[in-house]
Amino acid sequence: METVETNRLHMRRLMPDDYKAMAAWDMDERVYKYLLGSACKTVEEPLVWLPKKDPNSKTNILMLVTDKSDGHAVGIYALNYIQEHDSYSLSYVNRYDDWGKGYTVEGMKALINHAVKVYGARKFEGECAKENLGSARVMQKLGMVYAHDSSYTKSDGSKTFESEVYTLSID
Repeated sequence: METVETNRLHMRRLMPDDYKAMAAWDMDERVYKYLLGSACKTVEEPLVWLPKKDPNSKTNILMLVTDKSDGHAVGIYALNYIQEHDSYSLSYVNRYDDWGKGYTVEGMKALINHAVKVYGARKFEGECAKENLGSARVMQKLGMVYAHDSSYTKSDGSKTFESEVYTLSID
């Protein structure tokens, strides 16, 4: 199974059996404030989509992130290939009690490096709500630079966010 390691984190491909660990963030409204989707109402809700994900996909790389010190699930870090942009779009979600610990920068940096080495990735992009200063800082710490303004709407249409798009090119 594909894995990525950092000093503090272990990442491996997300599997259907991980749905229980995902409840630590999937059922938390605070975590979903700026995400496209909405918090889950039940622990089993991810079983609608999770079994459909190919754990060997080279274009939809979903990694379950765990803390090496105690094994708890921290979140999911992902890279999704966008053919129109010839770029990988990055996304991440952490359980609320792991915010502010530097996990996202550490893990996403390792995942980006892995994608460069294993998949030949050269371009990355990310988008965050303008008011989501934490995500903007993560992208900046990853070496990404502001590219342009945009906007996005939550899947249920409940909120539209003015956003910023960041990019990173690897030579």
